[in-house]
Amino acid sequence: MKVRMIGAALGVAALAAFPLAAQAAPLKAQTTQPYQHLVTVNSKAWSTGGTYVATGGDIKLNLTTLEKNTKVFVERCEGADLGDVQNFTKAKPSHTLATGVEKGECFIVLLSPITGNGNYLVKGTLTY
Repeated sequence: MKVRMIGAALGVAALAAFPLAAQAAPLKAQTTQPYQHLVTVNSKAWSTGGTYVATGGDIKLNLTTLEKNTKVFVERCEGADLGDVQNFTKAKPSHTLATGVEKGECFIVLLSPITGNGNYLVKGTLTY
């Protein structure tokens, strides 16, 4: 009986000492993954660079391999744009494509050469 009372007292003391840990909201974790896409269109068309489901927050793309200047934007799977077209260059290889995207939002990444023809590979990381 004494052992149970001591255990219960220790449990109550632990909860009293750490109430914030028990009530803390879960952290908002975004997904960051390697990104790779072969741009095969000319500058008058858009290449679909993948379909994703947002984990909430901003959508960011950082291209570490970029043969040609490339324009990129994201739109909802239902068709409405999520952000403005961003021009990726060797001088500016990283951009935020959309901000404040809700968790569970389906989106598509679209890419196109700024000028000329495609047939080149882009690589980097996508955070969403």
